Order: sequence, then C-alpha cells, then structure tokens
Amino acid sequence: MQYRTHLTTSFAVCLPILAATGTLTAGNVIAVGIGALLPDIDEPHSWIGRRTRGVSDLMNGVFGHRGITHSLFGIALVLIPIIFAVGMTPLPFITGMCVLAGYCLHLIEDSFSISGIKWLLPLSNKRFQSGLHLIYYRTGGIAEFGILIVSTLILMAEIRSFGTSLQLPEMSFMHSLFEKIKGFIH
Repeated sequence: MQYRTHLTTSFAVCLPILAATGTLTAGNVIAVGIGALLPDIDEPHSWIGRRTRGVSDLMNGVFGHRGITHSLFGIALVLIPIIFAVGMTPLPFITGMCVLAGYCLHLIEDSFSISGIKWLLPLSNKRFQSGLHLIYYRTGGIAEFGILIVSTLILMAEIRSFGTSLQLPEMSFMHSLFEKIKGFIH
C-alpha cells in the first residue's frame, strides 16, 4: 500500500476514536501518521525510506521489505522506545499509543495485500493474507486506488464532523495540517 493510502485509511479509523475519547489533538493525529508510515522504513523507495536513507538501506539489506518491521516482533520493537519516551519525557501516554495504533493499522492494512505479511517473524516465514485471497489489493493497483478514494471521502466527512473538536494551540496550525493532508492525498 502506498503512503497516501496508509495515511488516509489510518486517519479514517483513528479520528472517530480520538474524538470519542476526547483525545483528538494535533499531536495525536501526527503520532498516528508517524506510526502509519514507520513500518515502511525498511523500504528505501518508500516515502519514509527516502527521508531516512541510511537507516532504510540498512534495514532493507538486513531484513528486506515487509520483514521484521511488518511482524508482531516489529510491534514489540517499536513499543519499547515508546514506553521509554513516555516514561522519561513529557510525551503523553496517549500520544505514544497513537504511534503504536498507526503502526498496527499499517500492518493490518498490508496484511490485506495480495502477498500479505509475515506476522510471526522471526519464528516463521509464513505469510498471512487477511482477506483469504478473496479480498485483497495490489500496491498501486485499481483496488488500492478504490481504498484511497473511499478512505479519503470518509476522512473528509470526519474532518467536517470532528474538526471543530480538535484541540489546537492555534487555528493557523490546524489549517496548515489539513492543507498538508490534502497535499499528500493529491
């Protein structure tokens, strides 16, 4: 799945939850976005991989794409620094959990691709495809484009509905954030 689809789909899932729990803040939305992009750090040609070339090249060389970062073990590896950051910095617990939620959503989304993911690495190399090879998409294919369109429409409706409950330090930041999200989608 391409980064735009990961972002829109993860935001569409998380925004209502954040709004319902009173934790809809710009920081938490950004945290979901970071988490939604982070697993692809193992692919040098991904959006995040192009911005972290040294780390991305190393991860890809050692683990390959959709390797350890796309597994339950990868979730645990991300959870450890989140726990330390929450415990040793002013980072709120909920913001750390938003990063983790975005990360987990990325893996769930990728598990519906035709090739699935290796949830049990390093214990097993077996790939799991969540759609039972009946419901799936190919990265960059027409089905993924359909997912992008639907998640964008849902996200736009949610922004219209929940946008007023977003807690922001200043309104110009909110406008800037939504413009960036719109830019990613286009």
